[in-house]
Amino acid sequence: MRIIAGIFWLLCSMMVVAQPVLEPAGGAGVSFTHADEFAEADYAQMRLLLANNKLQLQKANLWNAPMPQATLFQWPTRLRSNILPNQNASYAGYYGISNYIDQNTGYPNLVQDYNCGNRSYDLSSGYNHRGTDIFSWPFPWHKMRYNEVEIIAGAAGTIIGKLDGNPDQNCAFCTSACDWNAVYVRHADGSVAWYGHLKSGSLTSKPIGATVTAGEYLGVMGSSGNSTGPHLHFEVWENESLTKLVDPWAGACNTLNGNTSWWSSQQPYRMTGINAIMTHGKAPVNTQCPSGEVVNEKKSFSGGDTVFLGSYYRDQLAGQTAAHEIYMPNNTRYLNWSQNLQSTFNASWWYYYFILPTNAAAGEWRYDITHNGVLYRTRFAVGQSMSYTFNGNGSFFDPAQWLGSRMPSIPVPDGVEVLIQTTGANVCTVDMPVIFLKGSKLTVGANSNIRFQQNLQWQ
Repeated sequence: MRIIAGIFWLLCSMMVVAQPVLEPAGGAGVSFTHADEFAEADYAQMRLLLANNKLQLQKANLWNAPMPQATLFQWPTRLRSNILPNQNASYAGYYGISNYIDQNTGYPNLVQDYNCGNRSYDLSSGYNHRGTDIFSWPFPWHKMRYNEVEIIAGAAGTIIGKLDGNPDQNCAFCTSACDWNAVYVRHADGSVAWYGHLKSGSLTSKPIGATVTAGEYLGVMGSSGNSTGPHLHFEVWENESLTKLVDPWAGACNTLNGNTSWWSSQQPYRMTGINAIMTHGKAPVNTQCPSGEVVNEKKSFSGGDTVFLGSYYRDQLAGQTAAHEIYMPNNTRYLNWSQNLQSTFNASWWYYYFILPTNAAAGEWRYDITHNGVLYRTRFAVGQSMSYTFNGNGSFFDPAQWLGSRMPSIPVPDGVEVLIQTTGANVCTVDMPVIFLKGSKLTVGANSNIRFQQNLQWQ
């Protein structure tokens, strides 16, 4: 039986149900392309900032002459260390690319990226986009609130500029002058990388003149300055005077440095995949601005409940399919259907729902999606909590200390119970803050040891 609103089956007995094609109950290709704008006055201000800092660093003998070596970048973002890719399949990925450098210097609406595509933009003001915009996905404002996506140094170098303390929740271009929060790093060859739109107060404590290694923490992804949403603006120049722009992406239409890549390993133009597969107690809400984004993640349900099933793609490509399957605790398939993806988007999200029968089997159920040859999986509980047990000795955030190497997502979502069950002299050490959302639970077993170096928070 097909219900246009989504999967809406009330099954009175446990049987295998097959449906070849169903329509999502909601979701869409994401219309935003997180963007930013810089006027020539902004560039003049940054040249002045870096020039003044250069003088101070030269006086302190902290400015080295460029060396004849190539800078190669590693990827400049990462999930916070206590959030693991593919952990419980809540986050198989966490970012997408909204814009590359606009290689066509004409304007407006004369756009070409390094790959001869149009994944960039220009503005009638005369601004051609000059960096790579990397946005967090899904729920970018949620990720920003909980500091989930960190900005790291793509290459070793010296900090030659920092700006902090500016508002970081902009949802549109500024109507008047507004500064961003940013870190500027100069490399051994004299080139300079900008890491911009960082969250206020999140920047590295290292001062101007200090060195950083490749992969070192610089800040948290935010939306400060002339920005339409949380993203990293990564811009590279051959020197601090900002006279020659570098496009780190090698490609046929790169007019700046051609087929010379500045990446240690350049990823494909499109990185199609599913960033997250989740279960929700209510329909999730995705909006551009923080006031309307509601995750509604839930991991435990009762018979008769409605289960919302969310999938969050990056680089969805037209013509792809996704095979969805729901399995009961005894590994019997309960539902399955196929989704046809008809358009190409930098990011997209879709959700279905179904109603559990009142006599639904208790235990852990699973939700699988096979997309582009990759299996993505999450689990949810029926008639019980979704539980995770710490039974080792060490950090709360070390998966190896958890039963089956399965640890909960942080923040701990609705319907999850965290069990601390240490034995003997073993201790669970909370060495980073742990946030428990409404509906989650912490249970410490008898004679179990837990040490708090950081706080627990309930929200």
